[in-house]
Amino acid sequence: MNGLSLCDDALERLAAVLTGILATGSSESSSCETHHRALRGAAGILPAVQAMHQVQGWVRDHRGDAAWEGLVHRRCRMSASPAGAEAATGRAVPDGVSIRQVERAGWELIQATVEVSMTGRRWCVTHELARRTRSPQADAVENGKLTASGDGFDTLSDSSFYRLSYADIASWAEVSGDRNPIHLLPGRASEAGLSAGSGEVVAHGLLLGAISLALVESSPRRQISLVFIGSADVPESECGAEELWVTLAVDPTSGDIAQGRRPILRRR
Repeated sequence: MNGLSLCDDALERLAAVLTGILATGSSESSSCETHHRALRGAAGILPAVQAMHQVQGWVRDHRGDAAWEGLVHRRCRMSASPAGAEAATGRAVPDGVSIRQVERAGWELIQATVEVSMTGRRWCVTHELARRTRSPQADAVENGKLTASGDGFDTLSDSSFYRLSYADIASWAEVSGDRNPIHLLPGRASEAGLSAGSGEVVAHGLLLGAISLALVESSPRRQISLVFIGSADVPESECGAEELWVTLAVDPTSGDIAQGRRPILRRR
């Protein structure tokens, strides 16, 4: 990641992207309330963004820059304890990132645990990532896709709806530093095993998590679990053409997110 640190305006830059998305909401809110929610979402997701920064650095240092491409985010867990509390993340490698890897059914699964400190608390963050290691067999379920493109999920009638565009995803990539090509180059997400089409990119899992946390606060126990059960597939807008966007539905109680009739994020 480039230029993201606790010493600069990381929180405000993340919140600025969220403000633009939340301003498209179906429920009426003042600009002040919208920005307040965006700041809440940015603050809630910031430990995970900082941890992802370290994971990305580890991957690049140990495997090279290209190794970050095509990694798919599957889960994020965050828990906070008072600053100074003993760490409980298990045996860590020297640079502070604990990595577990396993290969299963043509996929490399990576579990990375990182500790970050901010606002008087120590956060333990675990990111679970996946990468396709071999081409899917002809008879593979869903043609080897990690997420399914089918529908059948009915959104709640009181859900809030928001627009998400390629520009939003590109802006999040810039402020978070995560420029994995699956978020920026159409077709790369499909190659990585996601349900996106050849002309689509996918939103960052942490962007979806930030939207959810902006609208539905985390538990008082300071434990957050985000499960990315699908991808938010967004078409790229051609230069000079009208901006294209998709609609996200957010459950006002759980913070779960769906695109169309397809669930993509679950809060635990």
